[in-house]
Amino acid sequence: MPRLSPSWTHACLLIAGTLVSTGCGSEGASSNANPVRGQGHSLDHGSDLVITELRAPDSVRDGDPFTVTVKVCNQGSAAAYPQGGGTIVQVYLSTTSTQQVPGPNPPPPTQSIVGEVDVGPLEPLQCITRPVNAYALPPPGQPGTAFYLGASIDTWQSVTELDETNNGFVLGLMGVGRGPDLVVSEVRTPASVRPGAGFLADVRVCNVGTMPSSSTEAKIYLSTLDTLSLPTPGSPAATQVPVGTVPVPVLEASGCLTVRTQVFAEPPPAATQPEQPLYVGAIVDPDQQRPELREDNNTRVAGRLGVGLGPDLVVTDLTGPTNVSPGRPFSGSVKVCNVGTDQAMDVRAEVLLSTEAVLSSSQAPGAQTESFVAQVQAPGLDAGRCVTLPVSGISYPPPAFQPGAPLYLGARVDGMQSVPELREDNNTFTKGTVGEGHGPDLVVRSVKGPGNLPDSPSFFLEAQVCNVGTQSLSGSAYLEFYLATEAAVTLPPSSGPYPMQTQVPLGGENVSYLPAGQCQTVAVNAYRILPSGAQPGQPLYLGAAIDPFRMVPELNEDNNTFIQGLVGTGPEADLVITDVRAPANLVEGQSFTATYKVCNRGNTLAHDYGVSLFLSTETEPPVSRPPPAPPVFADLQRAYAFLGRAQPYATLAAGQCTTERSTFTAMRPIDAMPSPFERPLHLSAVVDAQGPEPRTDNNGFAAGIVGLGIGPDLVITELQGPASVRPWGSFTSTVKVCNVGTGTMNSGAYVDVYVSVDDTLPAPDPLAPPGPLPMGSHRIVGSALVPALSAGACATRQIVGSAELPPYAIPFRPLYLGAVVSQGPAPQELRRDNNTRVAGPLSVGNGPDLVVTSVEAPGTVAPYEPFAATVRVCNVGTDSVNSTEVALVVSSEETWALPPQGSPAPFPGPDQFLAGFVNVAPLQAGQCVSSMGMMSAGQPPGGASPGQPVFLSAVVDPFQNQPELREDNNVFVKGRLGVGWDADLVITALTPPASIQPGQSFTTTLTVCNQGSQPSSNQALVTLHLLTVPELSLPAPGAPPPPQDEFLGEFFIPQLAAHTCSTTPVTGHFYGAWWQERTYYVGATLDRNGSTPEVRKDNNTFIGPRVGVGSAPDLVITAVGGPENIAPHDQAPVSVTVCNQGTQPSFAQRVELFFTTEPTPPEPPLPGMPMDPASGVSLVGTVDIPPLPENACITREDTLHASPPASGPEVPLFLAAIVRAPSPFDELRTDNNAFMRGRIGVGYAPDLVVTEVTAPFAVRGGEMFLTTVTVCNQGTQSSWGNSQVEVLLSTQPTLAFPDEMPSSATQVSLGQLDVDNLDAGQCTTRQLFASAYTLPGYQSSGLFYLGALVDSQRFVTELREDNNAFVEGFLAVLP
Repeated sequence: MPRLSPSWTHACLLIAGTLVSTGCGSEGASSNANPVRGQGHSLDHGSDLVITELRAPDSVRDGDPFTVTVKVCNQGSAAAYPQGGGTIVQVYLSTTSTQQVPGPNPPPPTQSIVGEVDVGPLEPLQCITRPVNAYALPPPGQPGTAFYLGASIDTWQSVTELDETNNGFVLGLMGVGRGPDLVVSEVRTPASVRPGAGFLADVRVCNVGTMPSSSTEAKIYLSTLDTLSLPTPGSPAATQVPVGTVPVPVLEASGCLTVRTQVFAEPPPAATQPEQPLYVGAIVDPDQQRPELREDNNTRVAGRLGVGLGPDLVVTDLTGPTNVSPGRPFSGSVKVCNVGTDQAMDVRAEVLLSTEAVLSSSQAPGAQTESFVAQVQAPGLDAGRCVTLPVSGISYPPPAFQPGAPLYLGARVDGMQSVPELREDNNTFTKGTVGEGHGPDLVVRSVKGPGNLPDSPSFFLEAQVCNVGTQSLSGSAYLEFYLATEAAVTLPPSSGPYPMQTQVPLGGENVSYLPAGQCQTVAVNAYRILPSGAQPGQPLYLGAAIDPFRMVPELNEDNNTFIQGLVGTGPEADLVITDVRAPANLVEGQSFTATYKVCNRGNTLAHDYGVSLFLSTETEPPVSRPPPAPPVFADLQRAYAFLGRAQPYATLAAGQCTTERSTFTAMRPIDAMPSPFERPLHLSAVVDAQGPEPRTDNNGFAAGIVGLGIGPDLVITELQGPASVRPWGSFTSTVKVCNVGTGTMNSGAYVDVYVSVDDTLPAPDPLAPPGPLPMGSHRIVGSALVPALSAGACATRQIVGSAELPPYAIPFRPLYLGAVVSQGPAPQELRRDNNTRVAGPLSVGNGPDLVVTSVEAPGTVAPYEPFAATVRVCNVGTDSVNSTEVALVVSSEETWALPPQGSPAPFPGPDQFLAGFVNVAPLQAGQCVSSMGMMSAGQPPGGASPGQPVFLSAVVDPFQNQPELREDNNVFVKGRLGVGWDADLVITALTPPASIQPGQSFTTTLTVCNQGSQPSSNQALVTLHLLTVPELSLPAPGAPPPPQDEFLGEFFIPQLAAHTCSTTPVTGHFYGAWWQERTYYVGATLDRNGSTPEVRKDNNTFIGPRVGVGSAPDLVITAVGGPENIAPHDQAPVSVTVCNQGTQPSFAQRVELFFTTEPTPPEPPLPGMPMDPASGVSLVGTVDIPPLPENACITREDTLHASPPASGPEVPLFLAAIVRAPSPFDELRTDNNAFMRGRIGVGYAPDLVVTEVTAPFAVRGGEMFLTTVTVCNQGTQSSWGNSQVEVLLSTQPTLAFPDEMPSSATQVSLGQLDVDNLDAGQCTTRQLFASAYTLPGYQSSGLFYLGALVDSQRFVTELREDNNAFVEGFLAVLP
C-alpha cells in the first residue's frame, strides 16, 4: 500500500535551528489527526524527538540530487516507538524561514518536500544520524535562487511525545541554481595594531556555489559596528572604511583561497572617540559586479580590533580540578597573553569560583556570586607574548552558591584595572563548570585500540580511568567498551542493557579502589560485535563508559563516556602514511627526492598502491573519496599542485610498514600567487589503493611548510649552552646555522643569543625593521656574524656573553636559552618561520641543581626480593650541595612530577611504591657521582590492575629538603619494570652479516637472556624478520607467521635458568623477489605464539643493524690515515682502507677526501661540477681503489693537498672521505659510503698533546710517588715560550682547564712540569714526584682518574686547543 503524503495546517516559525511557537494558525485539526500537544502539556514519562543537527551543501543545482545529513535525538525519558508506519524525517525547501508542521491539508505553495528517511525507533537519550537522499526541487512557481532548508521529525505523528512543538529545524538559506556564490569564510588579523601602522591580514574566500566564479576582489574594512554593509555608490558609510584590497582569482565550485595582504589601521570617520570599539572584517565582490546565487552572504566580521598604543591583557587558558569542596587545596595554572601593541608593566590575575557563567570585568568587593581562590603575578609582559603561571590556593564556593546549581571556574586579569589597556572588556575567562561536594567522579581519559577491527573473534582494548573527584572510589565500578555509529556513547538505563541499533557493548572489566586524583589503566579482551544499525564496512566509533549503569554515586554523572575515534570494520587493507621527509625548500620545475613511510593497518595484503605528493596553500591534504570516485590526483582543486605519484613495488602485509624514496617534481599551485606577502605552502601526501579500503579518511598526511623558489633559508640546527650560570656570569653558547634554502646567502647574517623568559622566541616580523627582541622578556647574550653560505652549507659559532636576568623574569622559574638568525636588510629568505631555536631551560642564579642522569637496574624483579640499583646524580647548578638521597619509585604512571613545595600532596603518592633509597655524597657544582643501593619492588597500592605495566623512576631530594635552582627536573624515569615470579626472556644482541644474498642461507648470532626470577618453562620460539623500517611489534597470540618477504626463519632456544644468557649462531634464509633488493633491518621476536609464561611480553622484540640485501657490492671506508695537522697548501701522504662487504665483486672506484667545517659528512657536488666556495667544503685529494672481491679489504695511499675551504681563521676543520658509486644501483647500500676521520689542524702553529701518563696503580694518602708524562708537538711549527704540563687527579673521565673550574670539586693538581721548546714532530718525557695529599671533592681516599693537561694556562697559540687533555687509567689513593 503506498504511503500517503502528510497534510499540513499548523504554522510555526523555525529560524536557524530554533523553534518559536506562533499560535500555529486558526484551522481546526482533523478528527483523524493526532492532537498536537503544546509546551505546557506535561507528562511524567514519555519520548521527545528533536532534530539537533542538519548538514547539507551550501548550494545545489536545481533538480540535481544531493545528500542531507540529519541527526535526531530522543531527549525524553521513554523509548520512541512508532505506533504505525515509521519515524519519518522530511526535508523541505521553503521561500521563508517559517515552516509548517503536518496537518490535514496539502503543503503551502511556499514549501516543498525534497526528501525523507525513516530513522527507526530511538531509546531514551539516544541519537541517530541518517543521510537523506534529496532532490533540489524548489516550491512550484516560486522565483529565486536561494531557499531555506529545513526538516521535521515524526511528520506522520506516529510517536506520542512529551512535546510536539519542537520537531522542526531550519538550517538556513541554500543556493539553488546554476551560478557561483562567493563568501568570506575567515579573516585573520592581529588582535591589536598601532594607529596608522601596517599589518598583515589573511582573507579566505570560498565559492560555495555550483559554477566557477569570475575574478573579483575582496576588501578589508574597519568599522565602528560589529556588522558590515555592502557599500552604496556615491555615499560611503561613515561607520566603515576600506583599509586594504586583495584580488580574488577565478574559483571553481567548492574552491577556496586564502590571500594575504598588507593593510593599514585607519579608523572610519565615525570613530571619533579615543576608546571607541573598532571591528575588522571583509566583503567579497563589494560592488556586486558578479551575479551570484546569493548576495546576502558576502560579508564577514572577524571581531574586534584594538587600535592604539598600549597593552591588552587576556586570559586564554585555565587549568584546575574538575571538582572542588570547601577548604580543599586548589592547584592549576592560568595563561595570560598580552595581545596589545605595547608592554604591560604589571600582570595580576585571580582565579575565581562563580555562580555566573560570565564574570564581571572588575573586582566587586563583597560580591555574593564570586569566591576568591588564588592570585598570581608576573613582573610584566611584552606585546605578543604569553605567560603561564602556576596557581595554588584553597577553594570555597561563593556565598550565593546552592547545592546542585552550576558552579563555574574562571579567571580575571587586571581586576583592579590598574593597567591602562586598549580594551577592558576582555579581561575575564570562564573555563567551564566544576563539581562541588564530597565524593568520587569517574572519567575515561583515553582509549587505545586498533585502527581497524582485526579479523578475529576478539581483540585487546585498553582504557585509562581516572577519579577526578574529591574522595576515593571505595568499591568498584564497571568499565564497558562500545562500538557506535554515532560519535557519542549513549548510557543505558540503570535497569540494565537493552538492544540499540546505534551502538553495541564489546566487553568490560571492574575498576576497584581508585583514590581521588589517581588513574588506573584497564585492559580488556573485547569481542568483535557490530551495531545492528551499522552498514557493511562502515567505519564506527570506538568508545568507553565507566559506571554505565550509574551504580556509583558521583559528583558528576554527565562525564562518564569517552570516544576515541573511528575504527575500520572492513576486511580489506587500510593504508596510511605516517611520515614524509622532503627538503625544506624546493625549486619550481625541478625534481627532488622525498622519503615516505606507508603502513597497512588493515587485515589483508596491500598491493598496487601509490603515493602522491602535493603542494598547496591549504594546510590539510586533499580529501580522498572511496571508489568509484577518481583518485585525488585526478580531480584536484586549484589550491593544490600535483607533484607526482610513486608506485612502490613492495606489497604490504597486514600490520607491516615500509619506508620508500621516490622522485617528484616541484610545482606551484595555480592559486599560489607570488606576492611580497606570500603565504607559506604546505606539503602533503595521499596514499591511494586500487580497491576499496575500510577507511579513506586516514589516507592523507600533512608534512608541513616548505619554501618554493630560489633563495637562502637560514635555520639554527643546534644550540648548546650550560644548564645553569650565575647572574651576570660569563658563559659560552655554541650555535650552528645552516642554509637549507636553494640559493646562496651572499651577504652575511647575524645570529643573536638570548636569555628569555619564554620557551619560544618570536620569528622575525617581515614588516618590522631589523632589531633585537623586546627587552622585557629577553636579554641578549651576544651576537656573531654568519659567513656567506651556499645552499646546504653550515657554520658553527661560539658566542660568549653574560647571563643578565630579563626584567620580566619570575623568581624560582627557569629561563630559556634561545637564538634568532636573521639576514637583516638583505633580500628576504624563502622562509622566516624557522629562524629561531630554543635549547631548553637555563637556570640563572646561585644554588645547586640536582638531576638524575641514569639508573641501572634489572628490567624485571621478583616481588619484594632485593635487587641492586645504581643511580648517577649530577649537580648542574652553580653552588655545592650537602649530602642528599635518591628514592627509587615503582609507579603505575610513566611520567610524574614531585608536588610543588608547600603542597599537601603526599610523596610517595597513592599509586606509587617506594622501593628504597640511595645516599648521595655532597656534590660540588658540575660534579657527578654514581651510588648503589639495594631495593625491593612491589605493585603500587592503587592505580594499577593486576598484570598492568608499572615503571621505575628515581627522584633526587624527594622531600625537597635542599633549596635548588630548579625543582621540576628531579625525577628520572628509567622505563618499564616487570614485577613478578615468572621468567622474562629478552633478546640483547643480534649480529647478522653486513649483506645477504637472495636465495642463499646466512648465519646470524643471537643472544637471549632470562632476566626473570624463574627458569623459562619450555623452549621459546625465535622468529627472524627482514624489516623495511626499524619497527617490530609482537603479534597477537594465534596470528599467522610473518609474510614471506619478511620471514627469514624460525628456531627454538632451549630453556634458560633465571638470570642467565645464551648466545647461539642460527641460520636464516631470504625468500624474497629480486625487486626487493635494498637496505633492510634484521629483527627478531621471541615467543610470538605466547606459549611461554613471562612477567612481560613488551620486551620480546629486538631490532638489529641495517643490512644490504641483493647481488651487488657494498664498499665502506674503515680507516683514513694522514697527518694530524698540516700547513695550508702543503702536501702529505694519506692512506685509505676500503672493504667490500657486499655479495658481489666491485668495480674500480675512487675515494674523495674533503676538508669540511662541519663534523658530519658533506654533500659532495655532482661528478664534474665544481665545489661551491661558500659551502664550507673543499676537495683535498683522491685515492683510486681497484676492484675488490666480496669480503675483501685493501689499503691504498695517495697525496693530501691542503686547500682549506673559505672560512674564518678560528673555524675548526674536519677530514672526511667518501667513496662514490657511479649510481645508487651499483651498490647494495649508499648510506655507508662516508667516513669522518675527525678534526685536523690547518695552519702555521704548534699543537701540543699528551700521549702517555704513567704512575703506580695505588698509593697511600700523602706519600710521594713518581709519574712520567710524554708530550709531543704534532703541529706544523716549533713551540716557543713558556709551556707547562700539569698532572691531575679527577673524579671525572674528562679534564677541564683551570679557568673553567670554580673549585677543586672534581679535579686537583698533583704538580706541574716545564716543557721545553719542541720542534714539529718532536716528543719529550718528563718525570714528576708528587704527593696525593689533597684529593678531589675533599675526599680522604678513593679511586680517581689520572691525567695530564698540557699548556694548562693557554700561553701557547696552537692549531688546536681541544686535544690538550689526556686521561689514562686510575690512581687508587688508600687511607
